[in-house]
Amino acid sequence: MKKNTYNKNNTLEILNLLMNNFISKEEICSYLNIKLPTFYKCLKTIKNAGFEVEKKGIKYSSSKFSKSINFTSLETSIFSYLLFLSYSMLPDKKNKYFYNAIMKILHISTKENYEETILKFESHKKTANDNIFKEKVELLQKYKDNKYVLKIVLHSGKKYILTPLDFHWQNGKAYFYFINQTKRKKMILIDKIEKIIPEDKIEYIPEAKETIFELYGRLAKIYVLKENERIIDSFPDKLVIANGSSDKEVLFRRLLRYDELCKVLFPKEDVKTFKEIIEKSLDNIS
Repeated sequence: MKKNTYNKNNTLEILNLLMNNFISKEEICSYLNIKLPTFYKCLKTIKNAGFEVEKKGIKYSSSKFSKSINFTSLETSIFSYLLFLSYSMLPDKKNKYFYNAIMKILHISTKENYEETILKFESHKKTANDNIFKEKVELLQKYKDNKYVLKIVLHSGKKYILTPLDFHWQNGKAYFYFINQTKRKKMILIDKIEKIIPEDKIEYIPEAKETIFELYGRLAKIYVLKENERIIDSFPDKLVIANGSSDKEVLFRRLLRYDELCKVLFPKEDVKTFKEIIEKSLDNIS
């Protein structure tokens, strides 16, 4: 009796692993501390229960029944909204369980039902994100126009006292530039902001003298900071740098040599000037 219960539990655990992703038998055996004969017995049980077992190379997956369940369009809409609710409340552990449970239901549906549900789910996320962007950007612009210093609270728990400068949209992501109390710029992804709290009203917004630019590819990996420069943000293939040099002409001539591996982001006057320099250079070449 104990052996049957043991085999049953192993079968359910293996099915759970196979439904999440492609995984090798060695990984499953190591994770569940079982031997290969046990794995093959459980795999046979899974197949006999009606699940399709797909194999890619040395890895297995079992994402649905041989005869998939067909849901109505209304049911796919309900599933997509339930997915969105659980997704929007993550990372709570219970919400993750709920999200995974809905996904497992979808895995045994038809391919058409699965794709329809995921498409609706992505649409819910996009609409929510667009509204959040719009609401936060409008709020930041309002506080900027009314000359407020703000307390910015991120989802990570970090807090900053900053003055809003300008909004920037890049590669499908929304950013806002701020200046801190030591007159240094900070670029923050709108997604990361949880709260925007007005603090003190100021008589003026500090003038931002730094030029913000991006470097890409190999140049971003080997670039050595020059005098009056600091890194604002870094990515595997991109570097965001602030340059506080007073001689903009010298700076722009240097950035021009980096060609398509460089882009000036802020302030708007510098973007405009740099663009004019590039256009003038192209005219001289032609």
